This record gives sequence, C-alpha cells and structure tokens, in this order.
Amino acid sequence: MFDDVCLTPARQIGRHSHPQWELSHVICGAGTRTIGDLTEPMTENEIILIPPNIPHEWQFDPSHTDTAGKIANITILFETATLDKLAFAIPEINSAISKFKSLSEAISLCGEAHRKVYDLMLAMREITPDARVPKMIEVLQIIADADKCISAGRNNTLSRAKLRLEHVRVFCHCNYAREITLEEIAAYVGMNKSAFCTFMRRHAGKSLSEFVNDIRLKRAMEMLRHTDKNISDIAYDTCFANVTYFNRLFRNKYNRTPKSVRTEKQ
Repeated sequence: MFDDVCLTPARQIGRHSHPQWELSHVICGAGTRTIGDLTEPMTENEIILIPPNIPHEWQFDPSHTDTAGKIANITILFETATLDKLAFAIPEINSAISKFKSLSEAISLCGEAHRKVYDLMLAMREITPDARVPKMIEVLQIIADADKCISAGRNNTLSRAKLRLEHVRVFCHCNYAREITLEEIAAYVGMNKSAFCTFMRRHAGKSLSEFVNDIRLKRAMEMLRHTDKNISDIAYDTCFANVTYFNRLFRNKYNRTPKSVRTEKQ
C-alpha cells in the first residue's frame, strides 16, 4: 500500500502497531516520534523503516507545517509474505530479502541509502501502482545493503491484553467522529459484549464510553487550540450531539471550559 498523505497535525493517528512492515518518509513536518522503547526528535525528510508489530507514533508540532497548516508524509506498507514471494519469484534478490527480514528493530536511513530511497519514494508519487513495483524492489535492495543506519527503536513486547487494548485504541482513534457501538468493537477484537466490558474495566480502568469520550475530548482540545471552528461545530465534529453535555464533560476532564481555551488562543 502506497499512501501519500497531507493532513493537519491533529489528525495524525496515535500510537498503534500492525503486522505489516512500514516505510515512512516525512516530507513536511517536525516534532517527536516514539517507536517501541525509544522517543526522539523527528525531523523533516527523515525516512524510517519499522518491522512488523512494533508500536509507534508520530507527534507533529503544529507550528511546523506548510502554508495550509498541514504536514505531509509518504507511508508504504507491505507484508512479510510479499517479501517471501519476491524472493521465490526473483532468486537474484533472495540474499537481499533475507538480510532485510533479519531486521528486528526500526532504523533511520542515512547517507547514500537515504538519498537513493528518498528519490525513489518521491518518484513513486507520480507513477501508477504497477510502475511502483520495480522501484519498491530497488528500495528493498538498497535498505538491505545499507551499512550506515541508525537504530530508531526496538519492540517493547506487548502482552496479549495490551495488544488487544492497543487495537481498541487505534479503532477508536479512527472512528471517534461517529457513534461506536459496543457490539461492533467487541466483535472487532473477537470478544462478546460482557467479556469486553470486563476487559475494558480491568485493563483500561474505564468503560468503553469513557474511553472513547477521552479520545473525543482530546481531539476537541486540539481543535480549539489549532482551528477557528466555533465550539458547537467542534462538539458535533467529535460526535457530541448535545453541546451542553460536551461542555460538562470537557470541564470535568480539563477543569476549564471550551470557551476559556478558545479565549486563551485568541
């Protein structure tokens, strides 16, 4: 999957993990990134490779954006099975694929490898998906042969419960702007409703509605600080149909009103 993204910093997804390899190129933006057990400053034009199942998060500084107030990055996701199929179909790159798959930590590309992969990823923006395939094979070979890469974080192994909670959190971050039902999210993580409610109380310390509302209120805080939307629109955008209810929850969480945050911004 080739994803060329341009969005506001507040819309960047929170900490998450997935079973695919991820190659990420920050085109515009700066801030901090957390990968596994390591949090470091994030710089424009960096290229990071993350092996499967390592939790990671990019936190962009709202003051480092383009003229439209947006950040930009390219993300390429691919399966380990894809690497295996390439090695089988093209024996000449078998050695490179084996070296690539041996990586157990995230790496930041530098030097000649960074320059070459940088050019290839930008070139992929302008071509069709099928034309990206040979360029992606070239990217894999360059990374496998790179002798100067910087460690960007190792996997801090998650328990089964923490991994499940991570999946819940990512689902809620992606769907907070609409109603999330107990039935659908319980099914999403493979549990019945009763077991899921118990799981949330035990491992998150709160109910699903409290968990989701925390995410919505955090998003509302970001919108109050970094957009000019009026308070009622922000309430509706974060799935609070009742503005009075939104104001009450916001004050309970932050000990201040949405209006006071907006006044501070001005």
